[in-house]
Amino acid sequence: MLGVPERYKIDKNFDIKTFLTGELTKQEKQKFKEDVKGITLTHQIIGEEIPSLINNDYNYQAILYFDIKVNDLKYSNFIGGILQKTVKPPAVLRFIDNKGNYLYCFALKRLSKIDSQEIVIDDIIFTQRSSLFFPDENATLFDQYLAFTKILNTGNKLTFYTEIITKAYLINYKYLWTGALRALDTNIFYDIEKMNEIRTLLKKIINLQNHLSKSITLAEKASLNSKIKSSFLRLNEIIAI
Repeated sequence: MLGVPERYKIDKNFDIKTFLTGELTKQEKQKFKEDVKGITLTHQIIGEEIPSLINNDYNYQAILYFDIKVNDLKYSNFIGGILQKTVKPPAVLRFIDNKGNYLYCFALKRLSKIDSQEIVIDDIIFTQRSSLFFPDENATLFDQYLAFTKILNTGNKLTFYTEIITKAYLINYKYLWTGALRALDTNIFYDIEKMNEIRTLLKKIINLQNHLSKSITLAEKASLNSKIKSSFLRLNEIIAI
């Protein structure tokens, strides 16, 4: 998956019950069991080829890649939300339905300030669906820019994973910002702060546009449009630096 080398291959199948924690309601557990048909850990990036990062905020000693077979991709958000909370290391989830359609889920995690044994999800994204049999533009871009050998920032596993999720944002929202695809070929990925700011700005623009579609007064529309314009200007500044 995504060009991860053979040396990291695992291909271990998990019992679905493994992920049904006590935090889930009876209804959620039942829905999970009905929707999920199989969970396979395909690859596990461990060792210090890409250095681990362990401190008060992060415990990035491994990056896990999973294939999740589902009845329908429309359940991916529900399933992915559960899996990303249950699987504590950073994880790449690929959901595949019985027609060969698939999408990815990525989530940035940190340690809880209250309980260091628990994780908090700071950012999560589900990509648009693609086909295993008829690759579209997104599928081509994911293979081109998210492949193991295409990740630039191998300073540690946090920067490595942050680059993956940031590139996923840029590809997923390429029609939102005209500079998104251009950004994929810049050196911003060597700077984790720039990557974090890009994702924050893209989410801000989406939120502002949602508010704009519901706004009524001209004053409110003008204020929202000004904030959207300012956010786009900042995005363009980042990739020009």
